[in-house]
Amino acid sequence: MNHTHGHVATTEASRWLQRLCYHFNRKISVQYSAFQGHARFPWGQCELRADDEALHFACSAPDPEALARVCAVIDEHLRLFSRKNPLAVQWQELPPTSDTLDIPDAH
Repeated sequence: MNHTHGHVATTEASRWLQRLCYHFNRKISVQYSAFQGHARFPWGQCELRADDEALHFACSAPDPEALARVCAVIDEHLRLFSRKNPLAVQWQELPPTSDTLDIPDAH
């Protein structure tokens, strides 16, 4: 399994998490609350977590191309939704593993 972590520094992380998840829920399976979300894309998945300082992402997919597609969808939608004050995810690719990955604590 291929993994990447990402974050966006923002004091409105909960707002962005809910907006992304609400939008994704129109086409894919999404579970979310004000501070956590899980989106299952046909080619991979992404866990989202909001705290006071940032919106965090932990994404996984079976191969690098699928993982890049998950990240591209998140990047594209966040850019579209935040066009007045653009936000961009800072991604950190992780080595492939055979298990799932949790979002690290920000503190």
